[in-house]
Amino acid sequence: MSEKSGVKAYQYLKRFDVNVLIGKIVKAYDGQTVTLSDGMKIPAQTLVWAAGVQGNILEGIKSELSRDRRYFVDRFNKVNDHENIYAIGDMAYMPSDDAPNGHPMQAPVAMQQGQLLAKNLTRSLEGHEMKPFSYLDKGSMATVGRNKAVAEIFGGFKLGGLMAWMMWMFVHLFLIVEFRNKIVIFGNWVWNYFTYDRGTRLIIRPFKRPAVKQTRNHLEDRKPVEII
Repeated sequence: MSEKSGVKAYQYLKRFDVNVLIGKIVKAYDGQTVTLSDGMKIPAQTLVWAAGVQGNILEGIKSELSRDRRYFVDRFNKVNDHENIYAIGDMAYMPSDDAPNGHPMQAPVAMQQGQLLAKNLTRSLEGHEMKPFSYLDKGSMATVGRNKAVAEIFGGFKLGGLMAWMMWMFVHLFLIVEFRNKIVIFGNWVWNYFTYDRGTRLIIRPFKRPAVKQTRNHLEDRKPVEII
């Protein structure tokens, strides 16, 4: 997202008393201490990683790789130096004029590339030319907390705060499958908003383990189990 949205998100996190460290990289973690690139050490028995992924390279496919371990592909998602191997989504690195660093490693990119590739393969079998990929960026949104979010939609239109938060909730609700689920989740959101209820939202039921009665003779007659 843009620097403007990044600054807003940073300010929201600070309001929640979150310590944000910028310009640092995690170098090591031994289960007790996190070591950063500048030598700073943070004691932590729980480490949650949410800073991106790398491509999972397959053995036997030799091709040029990007710095985040993705295959270079052309505008048809064909892996360089190969005629019949294609890569989409997180595995594909497709630099272009509108995306000099490749497309973001997000689900919408993978979905659009997959849909176009399926059509292109059909066109190829029917003797027609393939169509090049062009990413339709519908925007990006990120929620930070209650009434706090950032959104960039429709070619760079930027929102923040309550309006962005409500927009994020609307889009999230719209993408949920089945109308009944939408109603239930919307009702839970309204209830949680006004009551500040932070339930775990787990569907559970009482479980009683059935009693198993075994005699001593029955246990002695059991054959030993061999594990190989």
